[in-house]
Amino acid sequence: MGFWPLKTLPLALTLTIIFGAQTHADDSNKIRIFTEEFWPYNFEDMGEARGISTEVVNAMLEHAGLEAQIEFYPWPRTYQYAQQKPDTLIYSIARIPEREALFSWIGTIAPYQTSLYKLRSRTDLDIESLADARKYRVGVSQQDVIYTYFKGKGFENLEVARADKIALNMLAFGRTDLVALDEAGLVSYAQAAQIEIEDIERVLRVDDLSGELYIAAHPDSDVKLVQKLKASLDALKQNGVYDAIRSRWFGEE
Repeated sequence: MGFWPLKTLPLALTLTIIFGAQTHADDSNKIRIFTEEFWPYNFEDMGEARGISTEVVNAMLEHAGLEAQIEFYPWPRTYQYAQQKPDTLIYSIARIPEREALFSWIGTIAPYQTSLYKLRSRTDLDIESLADARKYRVGVSQQDVIYTYFKGKGFENLEVARADKIALNMLAFGRTDLVALDEAGLVSYAQAAQIEIEDIERVLRVDDLSGELYIAAHPDSDVKLVQKLKASLDALKQNGVYDAIRSRWFGEE
């Protein structure tokens, strides 16, 4: 899945054109938003939160007339903090049965796809299904949705890394046979791990882990706040802002 740099009007100008004059953010609605470094969805650049998911979240807040600080932490802490207090949001998060009751799901904010990869030189691996992959060592990141999914599918040879780039390093040095990664971030992960992208080959797309990423809220969050955010996110998808953001990162469909 490819990606493109920003190539149309700046987001702030786009929002101004479409939304017109906005009321000042309602400071009475104090919410906290937690996320992780997960390129190209959410990441920090020169102290600013960026990424396709971040742009959608900021546009949603702008439309709703709300202000909130986006805080970056490693995923285990992000996931933990989002479940501690009401009026707390988390993104980008995959919606799986194990998480359904843990959050109030506001809506989808970005597409994603997950695949299993191997070194191109490993011609001895024969994998046509998840069942075939169970007999191999699979590298995953700690406590993320990929780890949860494979653990639930009975994978006993999971090698857990602190980050995706470390999981790729484990693959490169023969500590794992496969690695499970989000496709959109593969190039960035490989660069961080100093691995040539040509040396990596996709062997299987995991359909159950391919779809849409969400923004969600603590289940006891203010109902009116959650409804307001849902309405604003829906409005972005109806007025073209969501599609404009998505096309800048992933191109026209």
